[in-house]
Amino acid sequence: MSNVILIFSKDILLALIPLFVAIDIFGVLPIYLDFVKDIALIEEKKIRKNSLITAFSVGIGFLLVGKSLFAVMGISIYDFEIAGGILLLIISINNLISEKPKMFALSRQADLGVVPIGVPLIVGPGVLTTLLILTGIYGYLVTTISFIINLLIVYAVLRNTRIILKYLGKTGSNAAGKLAALLLAAYAVMMMRVGIINTISIYIKNIAHPLH
Repeated sequence: MSNVILIFSKDILLALIPLFVAIDIFGVLPIYLDFVKDIALIEEKKIRKNSLITAFSVGIGFLLVGKSLFAVMGISIYDFEIAGGILLLIISINNLISEKPKMFALSRQADLGVVPIGVPLIVGPGVLTTLLILTGIYGYLVTTISFIINLLIVYAVLRNTRIILKYLGKTGSNAAGKLAALLLAAYAVMMMRVGIINTISIYIKNIAHPLH
C-alpha cells in the first residue's frame, strides 16, 4: 500500500512540474499587475476569483471533452494558438496606446478575470496541450490533481500582488506595466508564429504523404 501511495505521489509531482512551467505564473504576474494596479481591492478579488474559476473550468472541461470537441469542429490546437495570439496582441496594443481610466472602465465591463487572464494567460494552448500529453502518460486522476495544485499556486501568487505593488510604487508599476504590455505583445506574436508554422508543417506533410 505504501509503495502505491509513493508511486502515486511521484506521478503527481512529475505531472506537476511541466504544468507549472506551461502556466508560467511568474511570467503572467507582470501582466496581471498592470491590469489590477488601478483597480479597487474588491474588484481585484472578483477578477482573481473569476480568472481561477475560468482557468479551472476550461482546463477540466478540455480534459473531459476538448479533444473530441476539437475533432468534431475541425479545430486543431494550433488554430487555438493563432486565435489566442491575435487576442493577446490586440490587448497588448490597447494597453500601450489607450488611456488607463478608459481602458479599465471597459475591462470591468468585459471582466478581465475571464478573458484574457483566465484564458489564455493562465490556461492557454500550451497548458491545454500539456494536459493532453500528461493524461496520456499518467491518466486523468493524476493530471487533474496536478492541475488543481498548480491553480492553488497561481492563487497564492496573485493574492500577494498588492504587496508587490507596494514595493514597486507608482512609477515602478507604470514602467512595469509598459514592459508587461511589450512582453504580452511578444508572447502573442510567438503564439501566432508557432501556430502558423505548425499548421503549415502539417499541411506540407499531408501533401507529401496524403492519406489513402
